[in-house]
Amino acid sequence: MSTFTMIASLGLAAALATGTAVAQDAPAPKENATQQLPPDGMTKDKAGKKAKGDAHAHAKVGSPAPAFTLKNTDGKDVSLSDFAGKTVVLQWINPDCPVCKGKMEDGSVAKMMADAKAADPDVVFLLVNSTHYMADKPATNADYMKANKVIATALVDGDGAVGHMYGARTTPHCYVIDPKGTLAYDGAIDDKGSKNYVVDAVTAIKQGKAVSPATTKPYGCSVKYKK
Repeated sequence: MSTFTMIASLGLAAALATGTAVAQDAPAPKENATQQLPPDGMTKDKAGKKAKGDAHAHAKVGSPAPAFTLKNTDGKDVSLSDFAGKTVVLQWINPDCPVCKGKMEDGSVAKMMADAKAADPDVVFLLVNSTHYMADKPATNADYMKANKVIATALVDGDGAVGHMYGARTTPHCYVIDPKGTLAYDGAIDDKGSKNYVVDAVTAIKQGKAVSPATTKPYGCSVKYKK
C-alpha cells in the first residue's frame, strides 16, 4: 500500500469514528417528544370544556344560596331576599313532565308542604319552572298548581339562569335553604317511597340539627333549558 493510500485510509477511519461518537451523543429526535403530547385541537378542546364547566359551577351545600329575582304568575318580582330569616324550599317543576305530574297528582307535593309546615309554620315554598317554551305562559304554572290543590308561589325562569346557578337537573329537583341563607339540602324530593327528604331537612333545621342526608340524587325528567 502506498503512503498516500495509507494516509487517506487513516483519515477516513478517523472521520467515521468521530461521526459515530457525535451520533451517539446527540439528543433523541424531537419528533418523539412531540408525539407524546396531545394534538393542539385536543388540548384546546379540553381547555374549552374546563372553562365551560367553571362557567356552570353551581351552588353547593354548606355555601350561601345564590340570590335571585324572578317573576311570579302575576308578573310581580319575587326575590330570595324577601324571605330572609326563613327556611325556603325550592322545587323545580314542569307541567309536561310525567314524573313531576305524578308527584303533584298523587298528593305527594301537597303532603310534603303540609308536613313541612307542621314542623316549621314559617317555611316558604317556591316552585321554579325553567322550561324554556313556557317562559311566556305564566298562567300554565298557576293552572298547574290550582288543578293539584297546591298553594305556593310559582316562579318563571325562562332563560334558565337561576336553574343553572343552582344546578337544577330534573323535575322535581329540590333545595332547602336555611334561615341564614345557607344551602342545606340538594337532591330528590323523596326516596320514591315514604321518606321525604325535604320534610326531613326542614324538620332538622327547625330543631337545630344537621341535615342528613344533605345531598341525594334527584330523579325525574331533565329540565328543559333554553339551548
